[in-house]
Amino acid sequence: MPLAENKAKKVLDRVLAQVGKAKGAAATASLTHSRGGNTRFAVNEITSSGDAERVELSVTVQFGLRSADASTNQLDDASIDDVVARAVRMARLAPEDPESMPPLGRQKYLAAPDASDEATASFTAAGRARGAGTAIQQAEAQKVAIAGFYEHAVASQSLATSAGLWAHRQRTTSSYSCTARTADGTGSGWAGAASHRVADIDADTLARIAVDKAVRSAKPRKLDPGKYTVILEPAAVAPLLQWLTWAFAARRADEGRSFFAKGGGATKVGDKLFPDAITLRTDPGDLAIGSTFDGEGFPLAPTRWIDKGKVTGLYYTRYWAKKQGKTPTGGPRGWILDPGSATREQLIKGVKRGVLITRFWYLRYVDPQSILVTGLTRDGVFLIENGEVAASVNNFRFNDSPVTMLSRCDGLTSASVLADADGPRIPTLRTHEFNLASISEAV
Repeated sequence: MPLAENKAKKVLDRVLAQVGKAKGAAATASLTHSRGGNTRFAVNEITSSGDAERVELSVTVQFGLRSADASTNQLDDASIDDVVARAVRMARLAPEDPESMPPLGRQKYLAAPDASDEATASFTAAGRARGAGTAIQQAEAQKVAIAGFYEHAVASQSLATSAGLWAHRQRTTSSYSCTARTADGTGSGWAGAASHRVADIDADTLARIAVDKAVRSAKPRKLDPGKYTVILEPAAVAPLLQWLTWAFAARRADEGRSFFAKGGGATKVGDKLFPDAITLRTDPGDLAIGSTFDGEGFPLAPTRWIDKGKVTGLYYTRYWAKKQGKTPTGGPRGWILDPGSATREQLIKGVKRGVLITRFWYLRYVDPQSILVTGLTRDGVFLIENGEVAASVNNFRFNDSPVTMLSRCDGLTSASVLADADGPRIPTLRTHEFNLASISEAV
């Protein structure tokens, strides 16, 4: 089980008491603890299984505008006292930071349901082995090789400050993913899912999807690069969308360094940049990915960053909000792209000629200002003709932006999934003129 809240408070109370012995010192202390297990399988056999417990105590000490951090993974009294002493010594020597903000005082947080699931917290290696076993059986039946990773954990995070803040959160996580490859090395398929409840992970179905995609993607047809209508499954949408969520920082926009900058200090807040179907928000109450406070302990509220296509807000740190005369938002967590009303089959049926893409990987910036990103397709790319999946095709390198992906979107599925244990929550989407810039020889 995770570290109990009363025990975590006892540890952080000692930290603050030790900091209090240093005249003029203030402090923020964070204690994270997790316990969980994982099983890895490859080449149709289980290759490793382990359980791990991790703990980290991090202390930030401030003397005015000077500050320093120190951390430890030991919670005995001597180790606690030592980590505080190290932070105090370094803080006294640190240069002044004009953007330093004092620790937060007592805060009021939104009431949120318990995000901890007992069955997930107590899940065992035997349960993980069953999940791996079903994948191996299906792979052997289709004469393909399969590899994957199954993990779960229960974790807690506690924050306290010398100004009186106390925040505590407990959650469980679970995730499963697998990749199947054909014997001739020309076909590859992937599937994965995540949830705060291990009961939501359907290992049998995920393995079936990965194996089926591997078999169907073998011996791909050559398709020339170009701009295509594409159906992007959640594992393709999520990593591209992440680059957009990073761009919502108000400071970068105000300073003219982001896509949301207009110039002259103006931003695109209030501009309608996307279709009505596009709503992007964060929800602290989402059991799987939400949190009622950020890394500083600042309270988080449900927020729509894009509402029916209109940009409605940017996020402000405490420092930048003070400088600009705005209200701080904290660092948003739990991103959600709202679903639509279509099925995956309906999205495909509406495509005369296009491409179905399973997922992207190895994404990198091309141009941060426009959020132009490059990356590779992977584990199943298929040609769509006249509303039907016609054939597997080669992989591509793409050069495109999450901005154009959303602005040209004309369909979202009603079902959405977690891309990984920390989100975002994403539907499958259809978009147009997506730039598949060159052929990739990778499988």
